[in-house]
This record gives sequence, C-alpha cells and structure tokens, in this order.
Amino acid sequence: MSMSPNELLLDTEIFPDYGHIELSNRDERDIPEGSSADGPVAFTAHTVDVFTMSVDQAVHNDQDVRVRIYRGTDGSSLGAMVFDHNIEFTGEPRLAVYQPLADADEGEEIPIERTGPVRIQIFINPPQDAEEVNVLIRYDL
Repeated sequence: MSMSPNELLLDTEIFPDYGHIELSNRDERDIPEGSSADGPVAFTAHTVDVFTMSVDQAVHNDQDVRVRIYRGTDGSSLGAMVFDHNIEFTGEPRLAVYQPLADADEGEEIPIERTGPVRIQIFINPPQDAEEVNVLIRYDL
C-alpha cells in the first residue's frame, strides 16, 4: 500500500460569493479580468478566480465550496484540471484562499517554500458548478 505522494496542507470551506472563490499570493492580491463565460478560471500573475457553483446553489444546498490545498506531484484523483501555471510569490510567500471581496485578513493561508514562480495546479469537481476545488502545489516543476 503506497502512501499518497500528496500532503494535505489546508482543508477549508469557502462561500462562493458571485459564484467563485479566489486563490492568491497574499501580498500581491489583485482582481483578474474575466467571467465564467470565458472559462473555468480567470487569473493574473498573482491571483486566480476559480468559478464554482452559484450563490443560489450554495444557499439551496446549504453547502460551501470545499477547498483543499496539497503539496505533491499526483493530480490524477483531484478532479478536472482547470489551471496549470506559475503564480509569482514575493515578500513573505503565502498562498491564501478567499471568499471574493473579503478583506485581506479574512482569508485562510499557508506558507509557500520559496519566492518567485511556483507551479500551481487547480482541479474542480464536478467539472460544472464545482463543489470542490483541489489545489496542488508542484515544487517539482
């Protein structure tokens, strides 16, 4: 029985205000241009908006979006990949997850091992109206 190559760093629930959640370099948070009509994510060099189930769906199901952040190499069981790019980390490098429009101190965050570009892969489940967002930090790439 082999151990999973991924280590769970954060497991939280975020209300999908405006039908998305936000992942960001905490110190360089900005607002990506784009909407769910353009695809499953909108992003800048520092911030990714992941489009999820709607507010109506979240309220109707009495359910938030479950967000898990892993460090590792294996995305095979994490869902449909919607993002595979570097995010630039500066200063005290921390990856934070937010409800959109939340104040900077309202996010949940984890430390990143280095500054500069870090490859981040994001997976959603199900592929439409996502209820789960899985983030894989790929220090190997």
